[in-house]
Amino acid sequence: MLFPTINKQITWVIAGIALGIIITVAFVAVVAFKQVNGSSALAVTATPTKTPTKQVTATATTTPSGTPTNPPTVPSTATPIPLPIKTSTNTPTPTSTATFTLTPELAITFNPSKTTTISTEPTITATFELTHTLPLTTSEVITPMGTPTPTPTPVPRTVMAPIDIPNYAEIEDHFWFTRPFTDAYKTWGSYYYPYGTNGRGQYLWHHGIDIENPQGTTIVAVGAGTVNHAGPDDEALLGLVPNFYGQAVVIEHDQRWQDQPVYTLYGHVSKVLVQPGQRVEAGDPIAEVGQAGVAIGPHLNLEIRIGSATYDDTRNPDLWIRPDPGHGVIAGRVVDYQGYYVPQQLITLHRAEAPSRFWRETYTYPDNEVNADEGYFETFTFSDVLAGNYLLKTFFDGRQLTVPVAVTNSVTSFVLLQQTQSLLPTPDLSPTPPIRLTVPSSQEDK
Repeated sequence: MLFPTINKQITWVIAGIALGIIITVAFVAVVAFKQVNGSSALAVTATPTKTPTKQVTATATTTPSGTPTNPPTVPSTATPIPLPIKTSTNTPTPTSTATFTLTPELAITFNPSKTTTISTEPTITATFELTHTLPLTTSEVITPMGTPTPTPTPVPRTVMAPIDIPNYAEIEDHFWFTRPFTDAYKTWGSYYYPYGTNGRGQYLWHHGIDIENPQGTTIVAVGAGTVNHAGPDDEALLGLVPNFYGQAVVIEHDQRWQDQPVYTLYGHVSKVLVQPGQRVEAGDPIAEVGQAGVAIGPHLNLEIRIGSATYDDTRNPDLWIRPDPGHGVIAGRVVDYQGYYVPQQLITLHRAEAPSRFWRETYTYPDNEVNADEGYFETFTFSDVLAGNYLLKTFFDGRQLTVPVAVTNSVTSFVLLQQTQSLLPTPDLSPTPPIRLTVPSSQEDK
């Protein structure tokens, strides 16, 4: 009986020891597990924040374009005869540019609690630059917007304005003549290549105005008179060189200006319909449009000549051709502070209600090349201007001049633009003799 009892006690002792070992192992395991978790937390906390930044930039550009087709406009590509380049420009091509910048900032943050935070703060900026130059037509009056052609390098000033110039306010207009075409055709002269200009250096100095119409269009006399010349100009030196106009008609008119004869010349015609010595009235057919002589494309070159019918006796037709109803003419003179004419000077015409946008532009006459009117002594004109209020602007000798002008129906409005002092060094005013150029066989004039 003793042996079984001892065995029961040993069994309980062994069970107790085993239980203690199990408890101890469990405790040690728990402690070790906690230590491992603590080390992991420390490892995550060692680099708490990672912030990458991403920038995205998007740019959108839209460039519409247009092509004006009537003469001319002032900066776009216009097509008077000869073809202007508008960019004077001939004239500006319409462009619209929009630039967008998108800059989002992306930040990502990691923390021990395994929480991720994403934040975006986009910044959007938009810059618009709009330029638009529209063509001018004879059928409607529109207001183009844009930047005028940059003023070329100033040229020497060699001609001083006379001290006995008549008072322009007392000058009587001499709109004696009608249009050389019927109302069914174009009747306005080219804005791009008017009298006293050279198409921004592309052509010869212009002694008349150009009116574009289809080949064969009937040309009519602008006033009553007698045909002085009709046919080729290879023998009669009507132009700069023989055959300059190919064929031409010259009319000596009944009226006289300051006791001098007045002539009109119709050049580059394809067919002559009258004979020398023939009597004509205003509106009578005299020739057909062509492109004979030194010309590009079919058009009429119309000139006014005073005193004699030579190339050196021309005057500005804008001051002789009657404006359309509701329109007038602007004539002006640009003089520096020393009293010299300022040649080849850019003049811009603006509507009074939109002074920052120019409508038309032109240049003053060159020295010693074309003649001014004996009454106005003008150095530039704007023809066929709708009646209303305008501003004329020009910049020279370090200053900009802005002069208001009111245009009234069938009247010449005169403007004097004169500097009173200069902000620049005195230009070289030493006289230079006029230069008469010969016409290369490849050069063409309207």
